[in-house]
Amino acid sequence: MVSQVWGKVGKVLGGLFLVSGGTISLGLLLSIGLLHPGSIFLTVLLTLLVFFGLAPTALGGLLLYTSLRADRHAIRDRFFQLLQANQGRLSLLDFAAATRLEPAIARRHLDGWAKEFSATFEVSDDGDIDYVFANRPIALPESQWQGLTQSLREFVKSL
Repeated sequence: MVSQVWGKVGKVLGGLFLVSGGTISLGLLLSIGLLHPGSIFLTVLLTLLVFFGLAPTALGGLLLYTSLRADRHAIRDRFFQLLQANQGRLSLLDFAAATRLEPAIARRHLDGWAKEFSATFEVSDDGDIDYVFANRPIALPESQWQGLTQSLREFVKSL
């Protein structure tokens, strides 16, 4: 849930920072190129470029990257939850509905995981394709926080 919210907020803020920082950078670069300012004015313009142009642009790119990564993690977590709930059997339509993805995008995700986990395919009576993953249980991946807390516990125990 948190990763879904962060994904949306990160995209909006990242886009705003990227567009505004890019616009300011472009304006300052044009003014430097057209005005050929003296050394003091050039120093001021370059300082403004770094703090109000390049820094927000970099921050916007970082926010977009982390929000897209959060979206991928949310989709992968939902995939593993559905696998456990459906005992290793998953249809394209169920996955697309649960993740609110378009079927073509959901299929790309499922095809990638089918290769990764050696899934087989079955066609239902309705003509839907069911992805059947191994009979052995597939463990949920460890979250980033679980790994960090485990490392901290081991560190504290070693003291």
